[in-house]
Amino acid sequence: MNTRFSVPDIEAEALVLALSLLDIEEVEGSRKGKLREDVCLTDEEIAFNFQAENLKASLAELQDRRFALSLDDALQTDTAALSALSLINQGEQDDHLSALALGRGDDDLPTPTHSQEISFLSLYITNDPSSESGSTIQTQMEWTTSVNLLVYHTTGDNFQLCIICGDRVSRSQRFNAPCSHFYCRGCLVNLVEASTRDETLHPLRCCQQPLPVANFLPLLPSDLRSHFQDKSAEFATPPTSRIYCPNQTCSEFLGSSSGRRTEIICTSCGEHVCSACKNRAHLYEDCAENAQTSVVKSLASQMGWQTCPGCHAIVELWQGCYHMTCRCSTQFCYLCAALWKTCDCRQWDDQRLLDDAERRVYNEFGAQEAAARPAIFVDRVYQRMAALEENHECLVHQWVYRSGGGRCEECHDNLWGYLMRCRDCQTLVCRRCSVNRL
Repeated sequence: MNTRFSVPDIEAEALVLALSLLDIEEVEGSRKGKLREDVCLTDEEIAFNFQAENLKASLAELQDRRFALSLDDALQTDTAALSALSLINQGEQDDHLSALALGRGDDDLPTPTHSQEISFLSLYITNDPSSESGSTIQTQMEWTTSVNLLVYHTTGDNFQLCIICGDRVSRSQRFNAPCSHFYCRGCLVNLVEASTRDETLHPLRCCQQPLPVANFLPLLPSDLRSHFQDKSAEFATPPTSRIYCPNQTCSEFLGSSSGRRTEIICTSCGEHVCSACKNRAHLYEDCAENAQTSVVKSLASQMGWQTCPGCHAIVELWQGCYHMTCRCSTQFCYLCAALWKTCDCRQWDDQRLLDDAERRVYNEFGAQEAAARPAIFVDRVYQRMAALEENHECLVHQWVYRSGGGRCEECHDNLWGYLMRCRDCQTLVCRRCSVNRL
């Protein structure tokens, strides 16, 4: 059975081989200068050399296979491209005949042909020289966007493009954000629904500017409008003051603790709750620490997680330096939980810094570049690591399109078409996270 490997599979395998070769080179580099030149190689060193040669041969084979796939893909796409170019050329010839008829003063001008329409649309399709795809042939998504732009220019202000899906939306069906972006009703409803499940999207914003609630509430279905208002009241309450029903099958939000001990009755299940300790009501008994809170704190201590000094939320560091910015906007040190730049803790761990540098280089140049030139890839990683030691903060994201799908590093959704890449920190996110979250 003949199995056809895809380009992403080959690039992923090549990256694994390149990283393995890097590990071997690091081990060999650490031993240089420690032994005499006339000493025979040990069995371990011979094995390392043999493994390195095998890895290099495998990388060369993968490069040949990648080149063969590129030729095959080019053969499959050339037919459609030549057909499109033929239509455009035919349209230009038809335009010439129409111009001659107009110059002669003919009253009966030729009817515009389909080729002329295609040629006219092609004027609005341009190749971005900074595009990472490097292709001179537009993808279907780019063609559709260009047609939408054409319709926008010919219809004036009656239609605008939705910032999320790119569809045309009429004046009566769109929401205007303060940053001059536009949302169709479907994308606005999806955003509001997501914000009721994900507190990091609250308050709703676009390009870091809050969306006026009074302006978009009338565009929502009545049930979603009511649910959004309830969740807004919950998220606006400081996390340390929130009271939830201790009944695990209910967990209804009951409001804010008043600072004095009172008894609250859950309107959903009828459970009596103590507002001080947030446990079940306990008349004539002293408050005890919430059992679930104790379990979470114990788990956080075991896993090495930290607690935000601002809102007391538990956070985990999974990449980058020890400079943490919580969802409540508090900036603190991950090691000691002190406010940022008020402690003497080190700012990063070398291995984490190396991992972040590798992620940034990989996102910026892609798997194909890493597999094609592994040595240059490794040099770039260490250069980026040295740069991060001097400046590792990204205060304002500068987003650009990156063709090709992938996984959003914020919401972890998988997208097939494209992602947004920050020119500074090289974070890859979906369109929604780039405008509504970061």
